[in-house]
Amino acid sequence: MSLFGALYIGDSGLRTSQNALNTVAHNLSNLNTPGYVRQQVANTDTTYTNTTGNRKLQVGDGVKYAECRHVRDAFLDATYREEKGRYDYYEKSYAAMTEIEDILGELDGKAFKGSLDGLWTAIEQLSTSPNDNTYISLFVSKAASFMENATAVYSSFIELQDNLNRQVVNAVKEINSIGKQIHELNKQITKIEVAGVEKANDLRDKRDLLIDQLAGYGNISYEEQPNGMVTVRFNHNDFITQNGVFEMGMLVDEDTGYSTPYWTQNVRYSVDEKGNRIPDYSSAKVFDLTEEISTKRDTDVGSLRALLLARGDHAANYTDLQTGVCSEQKLKDLGIKEGQYNENYGLKYYNEHIANSLVMNIQAEFDNIVHSVATIVNQVLADAAQLNPASGYLLNPDGSPMQLFLKSETPAYEKVVLTAAQEQELREQGAKLVQIYDKDGKPIAHTFWKYNEEDADSPYSLYSCMNLKINEKLVQMPSLLGFKKEDDSVDYNIGADLIKAFQENTLYLNPNATAKSTFETCYDDLVAQVSNSGYVFHQLAEFQQLAVENADNERQTVIGVSSDEELEHMIMYQNAYNAASRYITVINSMLDTLLSVGA
Repeated sequence: MSLFGALYIGDSGLRTSQNALNTVAHNLSNLNTPGYVRQQVANTDTTYTNTTGNRKLQVGDGVKYAECRHVRDAFLDATYREEKGRYDYYEKSYAAMTEIEDILGELDGKAFKGSLDGLWTAIEQLSTSPNDNTYISLFVSKAASFMENATAVYSSFIELQDNLNRQVVNAVKEINSIGKQIHELNKQITKIEVAGVEKANDLRDKRDLLIDQLAGYGNISYEEQPNGMVTVRFNHNDFITQNGVFEMGMLVDEDTGYSTPYWTQNVRYSVDEKGNRIPDYSSAKVFDLTEEISTKRDTDVGSLRALLLARGDHAANYTDLQTGVCSEQKLKDLGIKEGQYNENYGLKYYNEHIANSLVMNIQAEFDNIVHSVATIVNQVLADAAQLNPASGYLLNPDGSPMQLFLKSETPAYEKVVLTAAQEQELREQGAKLVQIYDKDGKPIAHTFWKYNEEDADSPYSLYSCMNLKINEKLVQMPSLLGFKKEDDSVDYNIGADLIKAFQENTLYLNPNATAKSTFETCYDDLVAQVSNSGYVFHQLAEFQQLAVENADNERQTVIGVSSDEELEHMIMYQNAYNAASRYITVINSMLDTLLSVGA
């Protein structure tokens, strides 16, 4: 090889060493950059030159840059992303349960339990002396406090649902934004790498970081195509393809205002008789929220599913726990005809649509306790009044039974005039009829106050937290209750009946509960359920956090930048650069000598 040819060998050493030093500097400058993956330079021999046509005598032409490797481990990436998605699911669930605990008044439920205990204490005192105006006032006052606190707690549940709904909307916006960014990076990466000359490693880092973030929202699968593009499926549906992004739409419920994500590409359309297209979203939902939540099924992955489950699809009330109640909504959700509905379907509805939702389940159980307290107290008063309605005892001036708890929008009783046949039919159906008397105390024929039964399809007919209020007339004048009969005898039965009602085991916490409870123990069971669920979610979130950290630590051993290692590389490449420089200096000196001699 000529000395001039030898110069090219030295030049190649300088160039490759300089490229390697630049890569080391790039790694060190991005030491703390989120998502950055260390890069490694790979060098190789240049093409050998055969001397005098003899293949056995080959002369090397130096070194050349082969590639800048992007060091990743696909298995560790997949493990990290799966654990990250599962962690985000349990972390969001735990956060929602913590909010529920705060609403109820810490773990022991002091805030609301105090008002329930106060009402019970007032009833105990009232039973000892029902005609004492002090005890009557205390009873009404504690009932008003109970109602105020119950409404506040239930309203807080609704506010929590609204907050979770906002998080759902923001999560979907962020998912769509990530999808668009990944697609744009796909195009940029393909444009740079299409010639096969260089790798768009920094852009790949940005794309991988976005995939990491996306994994926190749901169960994803992804695949890199031969052209460098990455396609992504979100919850088993195409999300990012080589051609674009299938963004999630938001279906807003007109009644609740809650938003539910759906796949725009999966919406089916039918045409009505006027030619209008009618969308069908049943097969387009991103999640089937009736699925069993389990690690085996990978249904406990992603914060978006956790938010949707925690929020639920409506503000639940006690009717959601009643398996025998046949509401139109239950029939619609279960997809069955009215005549097919039975207790088993009711339990199925609860387990699929209520039990999985953290807020809705507690909301319904809480409302059931409040509803039972209000209706039983009212029933005790109404039963006492109907023993002798002609006396006007515990009746309003219009003759209707006096109620301590009222519905906000609809009256408890309505005045009806019935034929004998209608009266008999209603009594056979179990309707509550209160005879109406004239001013002389004589019954008015077939004229009654009829109790307006609660209807699950009519929210304003329910004695639920959002439709309950205290009787303000009794708050202003508790003495209207009196608890004295027409003959001025004290009605001790009223106190005894209230005591009995509060001590009887009449409530199931939910349809899956195996034993009945009193009001107080049922609320204790509810608080214990919240506490236990919160503990479980906390433990699972901590376990998953540890799993994420372990997966990330293992991944960082591959992709992370070590300053010590990079400094070692810097010294190595600096020495190689110096050696190549010294080599060129020697060749240059030899050339000078030869040229001087030749001259």
